[in-house]
Amino acid sequence: MRVWRRIRRQYRNLRERLEWRRQIRKLDVSRAGKWYIALTIALGVTALATGNNAIYLIESLLLAGLILSGIQSERQVSAVRIEFIRLQAKAKEPTSDWIVVHNEDKRTLFCLEVGEWRNGVFHTLAFFPKIRGKETVRARSTQEIHRRGTYRWDGFAIATSFPFGFAKKIKVVRKPGERIVWPTPISLRRRDGNDPVGDRGNHNPEIDIVEGEIRKYEWTDDARMIVANQSLRGLGPMVRNRRPVLKEPEIVLDLRKEPGEAFETAVRKAASHFYLAENADLVLLNAQGRKKVIGKQAALTALALARPDREAA
Repeated sequence: MRVWRRIRRQYRNLRERLEWRRQIRKLDVSRAGKWYIALTIALGVTALATGNNAIYLIESLLLAGLILSGIQSERQVSAVRIEFIRLQAKAKEPTSDWIVVHNEDKRTLFCLEVGEWRNGVFHTLAFFPKIRGKETVRARSTQEIHRRGTYRWDGFAIATSFPFGFAKKIKVVRKPGERIVWPTPISLRRRDGNDPVGDRGNHNPEIDIVEGEIRKYEWTDDARMIVANQSLRGLGPMVRNRRPVLKEPEIVLDLRKEPGEAFETAVRKAASHFYLAENADLVLLNAQGRKKVIGKQAALTALALARPDREAA
């Protein structure tokens, strides 16, 4: 019984190891590759049926082409080191990420694709037609992410159709990750062309007293602000100087709404304020009360992850 269990365990481990290897390398056969394989099989059957040496020679050349293609494509995808430089992403806008590829081989590489691996599908982000030996190249990704929130991927992949284009060999590197995608800005211009949050500060500023500064009393000043000891020196009534203290504007987003296009538009409008004004605070209203988020980056991140209260319930 123990021997049988050991055999089953070894078989399961071997099967998992083989399955892992199959998942590491993917092969996407092109239409030309399918015709090539069909021709190879047909010639092989013909060579066995007729015994013609010329057909055997042609069949050998076709099989050699398949083997050469597999060896060259494997060398291509195994000879590079990939680095992603990800910048802040906005929904429905190009990400402008950088993809850096270093060729660790002395030989030149051709027709290399680098992309993301998501849900078992390869998504190309950059194409490198030629990379010389020991050379480091980079390309900008123009990927567009259509929805705000958390964007996840299962890993990245390196692919090539070199040298004959029979199939695309894909090397999958399982390094899951995620990023925050900020909402898409929306136009907030008034009819007069002015920005509604272009002025820094609140429309109702507070008044603060400036210590150590006095000036002559004016009829619009509050008489309670007169400094008696300074006024008795013969210069007339004197008051302390005052100045307005501007508060940062508050952008309010009500989360007590139904999910849908109206809520998404409200999120986009709130985010647009922060794209236009460097200094502002975000106030989120929900069933439990209000939550204040201070800072531009923190506010945009909170808006990217915002969900309606009714949706969460």
